[in-house]
Amino acid sequence: MGINFLNKTKMNKYLLVIVLSLATLFIGGCSKKNSLAPIATGQLYFHLHTNIDDVEVGGYNSVIQSASGRNVSLSLAQMYISTIELVKLDGSVYAVPNKVILTDFETETYLIGNVPAGNYKSIRFSVGLNGAQNAKTPVSGDSVFYHPEMWFGNTAQPMGYVFLNVQGKIDTTAQASGTEAQMVPFSYRIGTLANSRQVDMPDQNFAVLPDQDEYAHFTVNIMRIFDGVDLSKTHNLTVQSPTDNSNTLAILISNNIPNLFYYE
Repeated sequence: MGINFLNKTKMNKYLLVIVLSLATLFIGGCSKKNSLAPIATGQLYFHLHTNIDDVEVGGYNSVIQSASGRNVSLSLAQMYISTIELVKLDGSVYAVPNKVILTDFETETYLIGNVPAGNYKSIRFSVGLNGAQNAKTPVSGDSVFYHPEMWFGNTAQPMGYVFLNVQGKIDTTAQASGTEAQMVPFSYRIGTLANSRQVDMPDQNFAVLPDQDEYAHFTVNIMRIFDGVDLSKTHNLTVQSPTDNSNTLAILISNNIPNLFYYE
């Protein structure tokens, strides 16, 4: 039996629907594949120089003269940096996942990790740890958390970690004219969640290129820790315990932390 014109028209419509459906599936499949394409990344590093004002710290106990003429030496300068975020040109933020570094003045370069390639205008981070990190029990061999000098006691818990540990000697004379023999020991062990501080670096555009290394260069001016501290008073030279970290001196030092950092 032949097919009349009406039936042929219906069949043509059905064929058109099938063709359009297949085309939609094909296009949708391509879009899905494109959406699953890997994001291009580059490796980001922090490059840190530890200074006393304009002079880089060259080694343990080296006596350096500050801009005001005050003699200072460091026997330890370590801090935890966490919650690292990159600010894009449009103001959106890429948060580097689960990255904590422990800095010291001997080591200059720290791998932050693979981050999306693109253009950025700023970096922000915390000197300190979040609640979960601060409650972490370290395992021997852990290169970040198993550092007894960054604990308040013989173990990291239950008192948590020291976020910033800076020790050395300093001239405490009113005129900053004391000799090296007159330098006095100081020790600041800053911690507790209340004293974690966010550092917001000023805008300075940079790009992370695919499969390339990018270095963010910072100077850490330890001398700024002493801003506003009356060094002539002996009790202003020591912060040791979690209890000490609730006093006026510890809060002053904590508030100075964001000012330590500037671009190299």
